[in-house]
Amino acid sequence: MEALKIRVEPVNVETGLVHRLVDELRTIFTVEVITGKGLSPGRVLSFYDDEREQVRADLLMEDLSRILPPVTLLLIDSDAYVEGLNFVFGIAKPGWGGAVFLTRLKPEFYGFSSDDEVLSARLLKESIHELGHALGLEHCKTPRCVMRFSNSIMEVDSKTHRFCFRCAHSLQLRYPGVLRT
Repeated sequence: MEALKIRVEPVNVETGLVHRLVDELRTIFTVEVITGKGLSPGRVLSFYDDEREQVRADLLMEDLSRILPPVTLLLIDSDAYVEGLNFVFGIAKPGWGGAVFLTRLKPEFYGFSSDDEVLSARLLKESIHELGHALGLEHCKTPRCVMRFSNSIMEVDSKTHRFCFRCAHSLQLRYPGVLRT
């Protein structure tokens, strides 16, 4: 069996932001974290809903899970939704990977000045959250746990980028040694 790896695939995301995220993920996970070549925006655009001006995240995820290896984390500079929700910060498919959509993580989306520190912190939290789902974790009710569901940017900002004890323990049982302690 091949060793677990995390593969980060950016789509129109600034290189410095991707490198910063990869470096942060390496401080949390013990597995190899690699950066892919990036995906063509055309593939993502084929799931773009012109009326909503958003990507249909669940359909994109199903498509990409057929061509990209586990555990892949897509970073997409777009807004996204799934049926029944106005938007999603990210989405995951357990056993495969996930995607994080940057549009609503940016301070300027909410009328604030661009802030790379804020964007990086939010991207890290949502990336770890989706990777947690990809590795089998569910949502958590612990207020500051990274696995808590976030329905607003304030909820993203209020949680940490760390797993609570219960979630970390559950992840370590599934993948012994996957987290740095």
